[in-house]
Amino acid sequence: MNIRDSKVSIIDSDGNIHLMGKAYERKTHITHLLKFLNENYGEIKGLKIGSSRNIYGYVFGKLGYIVYFNDSFSGTGMFYFPDEITQKQIDVLNDLDLGNIKVAICYNPYKVNNDIEYRMIGLDGEHTLKDALGEYLNKKTTTRRR
Repeated sequence: MNIRDSKVSIIDSDGNIHLMGKAYERKTHITHLLKFLNENYGEIKGLKIGSSRNIYGYVFGKLGYIVYFNDSFSGTGMFYFPDEITQKQIDVLNDLDLGNIKVAICYNPYKVNNDIEYRMIGLDGEHTLKDALGEYLNKKTTTRRR
């Protein structure tokens, strides 16, 4: 299985890709992320099935992971980036083949009331991963890398 075939994927700081679920299955993305958190980090309070993607992106980002939500039905995907991305993560992203999938990158989370919002690249539905990543890296010339 590859990232195009998975429902949700995470990329750890060492560049390892963890694939979860099958793209067209009925289970939600969040079901897989909750299972991963419970198996690897114990119970993290405040997260539940009804929590937004932004909340999960934020939690996984604080753990150093990039999260990819594959929305294969619409031919799109969303990446949530941690505050700091590693060179290994960048290398993996540069090598990923998502085919014709258009992506958005969510980065620099900030709180709005009781929710999390993100700055975004690729909301227009026209960005390939290569385009979005290039724009992100240009905007984040001061991005700290570990």
